[in-house]
Amino acid sequence: MGEVTLRQLEYFVAVLDHGSLTKAASESNISQAAASMAIAQLEKSLGLDLLIRTRAKRVEPTLAGIELGVRARRILRETTDLQGALLGSHEEMRGRVSIGCMIAISPRVIPGLVRYFAGKWPGVDLDFVEGTAEELQRAVGEGELDLAFVYSLQVVPGVDVVEVVESRPQFMLAASHPLAGSASLRFADLADEDVVLFDVPPSAERVTAMFRSAGIEPKVRWKSVVAQTIRGIVASGVAISVTHVWPGMASRYAADKVVLIPIEGELPENWLVAAVPPGVKRPRRVDEVIAASREMAL
Repeated sequence: MGEVTLRQLEYFVAVLDHGSLTKAASESNISQAAASMAIAQLEKSLGLDLLIRTRAKRVEPTLAGIELGVRARRILRETTDLQGALLGSHEEMRGRVSIGCMIAISPRVIPGLVRYFAGKWPGVDLDFVEGTAEELQRAVGEGELDLAFVYSLQVVPGVDVVEVVESRPQFMLAASHPLAGSASLRFADLADEDVVLFDVPPSAERVTAMFRSAGIEPKVRWKSVVAQTIRGIVASGVAISVTHVWPGMASRYAADKVVLIPIEGELPENWLVAAVPPGVKRPRRVDEVIAASREMAL
């Protein structure tokens, strides 16, 4: 194998990100000819075809290109971390952490992490993206994200997981609901209630399955992709909902005039987890994100 340079890897990753040599060259502040030559030299050094041109005048990675993309992102990230690693001191944490977070979880996790790192580790630059569990984990596996917060029931192959906190489903009722003071409730107790569900797959499907496993067909009246909308509908008293929560969250819901009631019966175990790249030593700042999320969840 010939020489492979970091610059070639940077240009190659830019091409993957933009799907175009022209756009990659522009973002990298080089000419298209220079970008094309760098990719050609990289393919020659590795003895592999890495990119193919499509009819839409875009470029797509070959199977070898996909694998190189994963490894190249990790190499470039480790190179960026090099100075901080050599400094050796935990107090010298610095650099970027790319976090993925499921849409349902994001309001509960991201604001606290941003506040925590701004106060304690200002040298760490937090970036985050929101999405579905599957797409976020795919980005982790491909090296685009350092970690992603998802539920353990939605973990897919290709990532390792670190448990953060156990998460259990609970009924969400208006504070004015006649059953709001109950210590626990069964699905049968709410069989006649209209239901509003979180509509980002597979959340609604899993809640519906819980009702049905208890022999109840839920009266799903509304669905929403905005958690605050669901709380508002529940607070009005016209519907109930089911949400996954962990310790210390009840007070946050009380401010919205809703209450959380434990669900009786056997329920599938579920955890908030951090999905991380498999078999890769994590930078200290990534572990600090996980540790901080654990502390905030309690």
